[in-house]
Amino acid sequence: MIRSRWFAVAGAAALLGTVPATAAHAAPLSCGQTVTTSVVLAADLLNCPGDGLVVGAGGITIDLNGRTVDGVGLGSGIRNDGFANVTVTNSGSAQALVQQFDHGVRLNTGTAGNTVEKLTVQLNEFSGVELNSAHSGNRVRGNLIDRQSHRGVTITGGSGGNTVLDNTITGNQGGGVFVQRSAGNRVEGNRITGSGGAGLVLEGSSDSTLLTNTIANSSDGAIVLRLGSNTNLVQGNSSAQSADAGLTVSDSTGNRLLSNTLQGSGDSGIALQASHSNTITGNDVSRNTGGIELSSSHHNVVHSNIASNTTGTGISLGLSLNNNLQNNQASQNNSRGIQITGDAAPGTGNQLIGNTANANKGDGIFVSKAAHTLQGNTARDNKSWGIYADPGNIDGGGNRAGNNAQSGQCMRVVCAP
Repeated sequence: MIRSRWFAVAGAAALLGTVPATAAHAAPLSCGQTVTTSVVLAADLLNCPGDGLVVGAGGITIDLNGRTVDGVGLGSGIRNDGFANVTVTNSGSAQALVQQFDHGVRLNTGTAGNTVEKLTVQLNEFSGVELNSAHSGNRVRGNLIDRQSHRGVTITGGSGGNTVLDNTITGNQGGGVFVQRSAGNRVEGNRITGSGGAGLVLEGSSDSTLLTNTIANSSDGAIVLRLGSNTNLVQGNSSAQSADAGLTVSDSTGNRLLSNTLQGSGDSGIALQASHSNTITGNDVSRNTGGIELSSSHHNVVHSNIASNTTGTGISLGLSLNNNLQNNQASQNNSRGIQITGDAAPGTGNQLIGNTANANKGDGIFVSKAAHTLQGNTARDNKSWGIYADPGNIDGGGNRAGNNAQSGQCMRVVCAP
């Protein structure tokens, strides 16, 4: 039945002039077998003592056809040690399961142009899908990657130019997607939920794109960039109910954090630690423990974000210099709207321009020490000062305040009513 269906499709393709380069055939495979031609799996492989199937040629398709490849906690369900342009897929109407190995699917050194799609990869030990020194054009897409004992997807060993797209990655105890010392990868449109660690991590990994992923209920942070993860684009992602920050950047530079919606975090929506020259623009970090928090982080651009309705402070900078805060909304927070602490020598202060800090339960804007610049900010209806600045800060003019609890409205800054 499988064989006749394949040749019916191949015959139709021939009429269209698109016959596959290597025709697949139904095959009674065995555990640990090396596959050198395109095949359609004809029966389950159960209790494999090592690997399930091993790729032995490039340009082939392994169609699991709704079957199960099952191990005993060793080896890899599907292993490719360097062959290019291989597709592992499922044409069957039932789930194709790859389960109970060390690794569900593993693409090793030199593997390029592979596609891993439409599989259910579950209950493996170290990873559901691992790319280890796998380079250029590998695609992991449209899979259910569920309940590994460690991580869902791992990209490591200098793997570059790969795409993880439109997968459901759920219930993995060590985290959803982990990228380590690998550059130029794209993680897009994945649904990452219930991770035992962080949802999505870049560690020492640069020039990558994290785009429109949805991350929820992580036992750690939702998205983490750390240890020299530089010049990445993080755009259009959303997170909810992470135990730590929605998006953490530590010891990393030159990243662009654009138009993300990060809410319900156990810490700040966005937190920067010892991270410099990053751009934080157009994010909604309302309804977290804190909004945006910078610690010992310099030369960052923080523009046009919504940091409101937090249980703490909307935007907080500590020991951070030469940052530009402009046109942000920091209102209705349970503490202050915007808070700047720490000395700044002349010429190294932060620029606060055109921000709005209304109806906070503390000060609208609080700036201690010197020498920071306040210009064109608005602070109304706060439960303490509209704007409070310590001596030595710079009044750039155009600040406005009204109906704040402190009758003077602003301290050491002139505020128009």
